Amino acid sequence: MSLHRQIFMYGLDTGHFYTPIEQRISRRMHRTRKYMAYLKSAQNLGKRAADRLAFANDRLKRLKEQMKQAFAQNVAIRKLDAGGLKPQNVIGVFESALTRTLGIARDTLTEDLFVIQTYYLAVLEDLILNGFMHGGNKYVCFTASAGQIRSKKTLFIRESLLLQHQMALSCGLTTESINRQRGINSNKYLAYLALCATATEEWPEFDIDKAIVVDDLQTAVRSLADHIDIGTYEIRRTELDIPFTHTDGCGMILPRLQKRSMMVRLPWIKGLLVPFPFDKFIREHRKSRSDRRVGIVKDIYGQSRDILKEGIEVIFTKSQFKMWNYYQSWQQYQRLYRTHGCRAGKCNEEEERLADAKLNYQMLQTLTSLSDDELLELSAASRDLIVRLGTDKTTMLKVLGVVDSNTDKNYYQQALEIYPELLSDTYSKEILKQVKKSKIKAAKSGKLDVDGKYTYICPDLYAFCQRLFLGEARPSGLLEDGEVFCSLYDNETRLDCLRAPHLYREHAVRTNKTDKEKKRWFVTKGLYTSCRDAIGKLLMFDNDGDKSLVCAEATLVKAAERDMRDIVPLYYEMAKADAQTINARSIYEGIRAAYTGGNIGSISNEITKIWNSPTVDLDVIKWLCMENNFTIDYAKTLYKLERPEDKHEQINSYGHAKLPHFFKYAKDKQEHEIEPANQSVIDRLGKLIPNVRIQFSAAQIGKLDYRLLMSKPDREPDAAIIEAYAERDLKKHFFGKTKAGDGEDTQQGYLYVKIRKELLEINDDIDAVVDVLVAYLYGLKQSSYKTTLWSSFGDILVRNLKKNVPMKLDDGHIMCESCGERIIKTSRNQKKCEPCAAKANREQTRERMRIKRRTYV
Repeated sequence: MSLHRQIFMYGLDTGHFYTPIEQRISRRMHRTRKYMAYLKSAQNLGKRAADRLAFANDRLKRLKEQMKQAFAQNVAIRKLDAGGLKPQNVIGVFESALTRTLGIARDTLTEDLFVIQTYYLAVLEDLILNGFMHGGNKYVCFTASAGQIRSKKTLFIRESLLLQHQMALSCGLTTESINRQRGINSNKYLAYLALCATATEEWPEFDIDKAIVVDDLQTAVRSLADHIDIGTYEIRRTELDIPFTHTDGCGMILPRLQKRSMMVRLPWIKGLLVPFPFDKFIREHRKSRSDRRVGIVKDIYGQSRDILKEGIEVIFTKSQFKMWNYYQSWQQYQRLYRTHGCRAGKCNEEEERLADAKLNYQMLQTLTSLSDDELLELSAASRDLIVRLGTDKTTMLKVLGVVDSNTDKNYYQQALEIYPELLSDTYSKEILKQVKKSKIKAAKSGKLDVDGKYTYICPDLYAFCQRLFLGEARPSGLLEDGEVFCSLYDNETRLDCLRAPHLYREHAVRTNKTDKEKKRWFVTKGLYTSCRDAIGKLLMFDNDGDKSLVCAEATLVKAAERDMRDIVPLYYEMAKADAQTINARSIYEGIRAAYTGGNIGSISNEITKIWNSPTVDLDVIKWLCMENNFTIDYAKTLYKLERPEDKHEQINSYGHAKLPHFFKYAKDKQEHEIEPANQSVIDRLGKLIPNVRIQFSAAQIGKLDYRLLMSKPDREPDAAIIEAYAERDLKKHFFGKTKAGDGEDTQQGYLYVKIRKELLEINDDIDAVVDVLVAYLYGLKQSSYKTTLWSSFGDILVRNLKKNVPMKLDDGHIMCESCGERIIKTSRNQKKCEPCAAKANREQTRERMRIKRRTYV
């Protein structure tokens, strides 16, 4: 995460709000647990130790009961223990509409917001129902995004600030006005409110008066499916009309405003905007039909709108406007948006150059027919990269993220791009050693480099316009069943379209169609899918920003076609969430329900056990996939499936197995937690991945001159700066890494900001500080560990390189591929300097002569 784009706040837990009595009990519980761990660690637990362990266990039970009673007896508003406001409890977040509205500046530590992780529900209940006090201010529960709920975190805000900015964050809606209109599911409300806390850039070009909201494109797609009865778990293969909302989460924006797809966030509005020339569509069909009514539509409130006359630039869909039915009209929303100074944000814009993608174990393990030869073919790129990592400059730069597709390079990556000679430094070599270990581990766990790209999934927006502007009940669109459009690949290419999570056998092999007519309308790098194809039910995607791994790897496509021969989409009716009154109590109950009934990780692991077992029961996987989706929705619906007894036994027959062997690499599991390696796909793959010793022998790297990192190479040493830096660099390692949640970073970013600030208090000349540290770490000490330097002062180091490097590689200069010397390029195909080219020519001549002599002999 970029240091210069962060805002810092405290990430605490419910333990920071204990009363004095609760703190004493907590300390006793901690000591008891520590003592029990000591007793359990004894090699031979004798009778005396066993008795002590039993006594300690009884003591822990009594303390838990005392803690429970202490929670129940507390009636006072809780106070934040200021002792928890330590650097190790700081987390970093990106800017958002929330932080911009509250006026929180970048690179600052705010106490306007707190993220609180739950360990005791009773404490969370107090905090949500009553708030808490800190520094004379009251704080109240604001929201919890889906990601925060998964990690049991809640966002709290200073109450006075919330009252000041509430209307800007909610576009005029209050809980009172929502409750007057039938209420809403509390967790849905929190998720929609949390849109303002999503990491975004401001979108100042957006004009609310040039946007409308229309109904989604909904049709029924006739398809063969495995229909699962949610009561009996009976699976029946049948042909049926599957209802689809093709534009679920997707809207359109004119390409002259935005050339690439992007995700957007407004109050209560979220989703994907895909560039589509709907104005051109209207004009062409007005002309061909001689009908001026083409382009006059009704918005979701029944108001007639003339797209061209009103200059509409953005068309949102009803599925994107989450709280549409709490407003009387779109005009009311627009008025409140302007009145309260609401802000639009954008994020995750489609990259100009998409990075090469990787497969994962979920996608590979379902192709159970893969042979060892096919695994060798699929892993060829990954194995080659591991072998070349220490000898090839291009490979080194690639694995360090110095590639065109990385548009958000950190300072060290920017420096390597300017001055690749840094690769010869011990710091780069140490990083590459760690990267090599990571690459081997990743490959053994199924993460393989393939001919594939992750790109947005887009509906056939031509079909959407046929419905919207022409009124066609069953629009044909531009794509047939079994076809997709993706401009990244050639026409007629067979593509394996994948999506994570991949639990069932979900390889959608489709034919790419990229003719001239489609290219007129489909103007992004996205994967456009047909409105006549049940691909959405197979891959279980929405169009609100979901991405597909679009893969043209011939070996993968061939295996996918083979293993998908008898596979059809799964279909079952999902439960719906009931509306409820929004208040502190319902918010707490909704969060509590999500914590206690929404664990999907265990189901995913159970499915993985089955795919990697000697006997794969597809029916069991189908049932577990269904249960997984109901579990995801549990927090909203509070509906839980009840397994039939006979199906429960069938599913549980796999429950006694340990996790598959490759989880040693995929999830860092220990030997006692995993099965022995077997003949499953990923276990066989692991045996094919080389673990070569890295040897840095790439002469083409060039020679490092560390003085180019300095503003004044002859700067005098400063012992005070060096001593202060060394002390802080050492202390940094004693801060444990906090677990980041949705949109959160660990405290490390803040620590580097803090180190920079404290060193500048010793000497406020930042150039002097940087020069002293460079001379010390690169010259005197030749340290292998320089992360603190680059994370604290990377912007200055990059600035110095831009100023000092004499020959720019993008300005008619190249690095000789043999010796690494920078030279002026004198011919189009030149790759070496004159001495190296002459040496290479002599060697080639000698080789030709040897071959000639052998031929005559």
